[in-house]
Amino acid sequence: MKMAHVEFHKNFRLIVEKIFNNWQNLRLAVEHGMGGRNGQQVAIEIVDYIYKYCMGNENISEGELQQVLEELMDEEFNTICEDGSIIEICRHLLRYKQMSLRGQYDEIESELTKLPLDKEWLNPNVKITYAPADVDSSSEDEATNTGDDDDTDDMEVDQEDKTDSVLNCPSSSQRITQSQIRQKKEFIEPDPGWTTVRGKKK
Repeated sequence: MKMAHVEFHKNFRLIVEKIFNNWQNLRLAVEHGMGGRNGQQVAIEIVDYIYKYCMGNENISEGELQQVLEELMDEEFNTICEDGSIIEICRHLLRYKQMSLRGQYDEIESELTKLPLDKEWLNPNVKITYAPADVDSSSEDEATNTGDDDDTDDMEVDQEDKTDSVLNCPSSSQRITQSQIRQKKEFIEPDPGWTTVRGKKK
């Protein structure tokens, strides 16, 4: 019984890491400097927190886990994901937790092997190339305001297949627009009659 418990903890941890390593929105947030220069470490800590949260809450609901992850992305990366990926991630995390409790590791592995074989970047030994976004520039403000209409403002993520699920292999390039993953804005009134939009600062 003890061995089964240890196996469950070990395997579920690997499952959580696999899912987050393939979450493109999180990686984009890190690479674009939305979490600062320590964004990669923050992302690793989020994975650890979500794993412990799932393990420490027996009857956690999908909506509750979704709220926790949304708040973490907001607080740590000033980022709102509007592509439904957080819903997908939470649904699969809880599903795989139940499957793991039943020892259905072969079925889980079969599904996870469909994910792209990208390098695991949620590792402190893996170097991330940062490309911080200048949220104070007028060009960034214009891109954010018009990203829904202008294809040139889209960020391309190369995958193998277009899909709504984070657990399927994409075959064509999937677009993530500025409206789907963006930094939150706050309005500052420096002078009467003028409104300046700036990126939210920590």
